[in-house]
Amino acid sequence: MILKEFYTQKKGVITALVNEKRKPEEQISIGLFNDLVFKSKSKVKFPLIMFKYNHVKWNTSSENEYKADVDFSVFVVLNTDFENDYLESFDLAKQIDKAILLHPTKTELIENNEALEKGETSAQLITNSAFKIKECQATVEDDNWEKNEFFIWEINYKTTLIEKEYKKRYTMVTNGSFSKANLKNEKRKEKVKESLRELGYDLNDYYEKEKDGKKLLIFKEVKETLNVNNKKINLN
Repeated sequence: MILKEFYTQKKGVITALVNEKRKPEEQISIGLFNDLVFKSKSKVKFPLIMFKYNHVKWNTSSENEYKADVDFSVFVVLNTDFENDYLESFDLAKQIDKAILLHPTKTELIENNEALEKGETSAQLITNSAFKIKECQATVEDDNWEKNEFFIWEINYKTTLIEKEYKKRYTMVTNGSFSKANLKNEKRKEKVKESLRELGYDLNDYYEKEKDGKKLLIFKEVKETLNVNNKKINLN
């Protein structure tokens, strides 16, 4: 899902930037926003960085492409035991800005595309622009609880993300080119796999589905619409 991919990518960049010159014991962690870190019994180390999706508005012009207008915030959290005032929050905010507003270079995109083609990675770099909207010191005025004991700096951003494949499509082999019984014989199974590879399919990428009382072999994550091939496989 594009929201997960965007968060994971930005989390990696933020982590790399804020921890670049820190010793192992001084590493700052980043995660999705969770109020539990403000509880007195929390064992979380501070400073802490948290990412929060505020509003996500989806719209679409087709079943294949959804666009999400995303409002999100990144929080820098310091506790009252911090010895050097809270000025470090501004240094961390500057590094977070760089991570959120930074886009992959042309070289990084080329390397990423090559890695995708080779199957070395399944994560495609996200190039959507993000914009900083506002930032402020977060306070709790009407609720006197543990959250008031922390210094919290909030940076708010907006972006638009595109979900290219909202609905998965499959190609089903249903023309009787081979039977399930053929898969129980190793020699015939290898012949089936070899013939299917010629059609562009790998038998390792299918799962079995029952439809209208019939068991079909359905290939995962194939983008084409339903195709029926008339090729017969010679098993002799």
